[in-house]
Amino acid sequence: MKITQVLYKQNIGRLIKWQWRVQRKKTLIETNAEKVLTSRSIPIIDAKQFLHEPLFEAQKQDVKEIFNNIVGPIKLEPKLNNTHPLWNDDPCLVYGDHNVLVHGLEQAKVFTNAIEPEPGLPKYFKELYEAYRLPNQDEHIQRIIIASILYDAVQEKLPIRKDPKRPAWKFPRDYGIPDKRRNNLIVSRMLQLCESSVGNMSSNKVIERCFFKVPLQRNANISLNLRADLLLLSDTSLPPVMDDIQGDLPDLSPLDYKISLDEINIYHKDEFISPITGKFNNVHTAFIHYNETEVKNLYETPVLETQIMGRSLMKCYAFAVANAKSKYGENVKELPEPITLQCVQTNSQWFHFSIFQLNSLDGPEENGMKNIYWQTPLLNLYKKCVFDEGVPVLDDYNPEVFKNVLSFYMNGTEYEIK
Repeated sequence: MKITQVLYKQNIGRLIKWQWRVQRKKTLIETNAEKVLTSRSIPIIDAKQFLHEPLFEAQKQDVKEIFNNIVGPIKLEPKLNNTHPLWNDDPCLVYGDHNVLVHGLEQAKVFTNAIEPEPGLPKYFKELYEAYRLPNQDEHIQRIIIASILYDAVQEKLPIRKDPKRPAWKFPRDYGIPDKRRNNLIVSRMLQLCESSVGNMSSNKVIERCFFKVPLQRNANISLNLRADLLLLSDTSLPPVMDDIQGDLPDLSPLDYKISLDEINIYHKDEFISPITGKFNNVHTAFIHYNETEVKNLYETPVLETQIMGRSLMKCYAFAVANAKSKYGENVKELPEPITLQCVQTNSQWFHFSIFQLNSLDGPEENGMKNIYWQTPLLNLYKKCVFDEGVPVLDDYNPEVFKNVLSFYMNGTEYEIK
């Protein structure tokens, strides 16, 4: 045992306990104030006479008036039951940003009354695809990828990793760039590269994180509550790709195409919300993010590729219907002309490109015109982007992805194809 240096310290804890023991009993100090006032013939009045009087008068008032005189009363939130002022006995089926359809793309085609005429994008996109190319295009995109995935200074706690085979195992907590910020950086910088290289078109307008709420009637109350993370609006609409199409919708029997939607009873009936107003009242391209921390399957199973494609189609349909109602009125039934828009969905690594043409607002129950949908498979922008022994490494860069982004941006413009 090592003998340490003796420090002549006092036991402060013992002194504090002694002070508590001494001070726990308070003795009244005689001030002789009453004797001095009495000697000077000054009357002494008990203060309780004045304290009881206002309290007695207040008790005569109504209780509601007393609460109204209180500054800043806290209003209790209404209970989420049938006593809520927005309660409806008829439930509403809601499709939100976190939802995916259980049957994926086929269920989305039935819901949106859409037919895919051929795999891939329309033929005229091949001309746009080959016509436009920016100087040092691939070098710029690779720099954007590394800057967005590796060099960003934001470091936050990432979601806890789980191993299904070892559910009790706790991994070390990971820090890095959250998926929402990573997606936003990739998309916004790609769009900025298009604008800086081609020129900012005065006929376009960009809106970030805009919310849509589109009500539908399909033998039930349906509401599409969706968000466009980045919306490119134009003052001129995109031309329709095809006049009409004939075909049959996928067979989902015995399932109903409205299955896996959230059911709620507290909602505003027929509430329509759209940011599309003014001069720029045409949706050109919608960029949507696939955040793994937000998008979940209803039955807690992994999200499939067909469900990701169905999510793109559902968002295209919601934005197109909102565009039609904003231009022609909320009660529009027949469209004067088709609504055509483009959509890009990404998780910052893969990209999904799609085009949707809204010909009719009819549901699959009605024998009306069919809507048209084109799409590409999921295209990987890169395979791996990590630090390898302190050196940034980008493997398997795919230049075809940005070519599609640039062709989407240039579609419908007045630039001459060279």
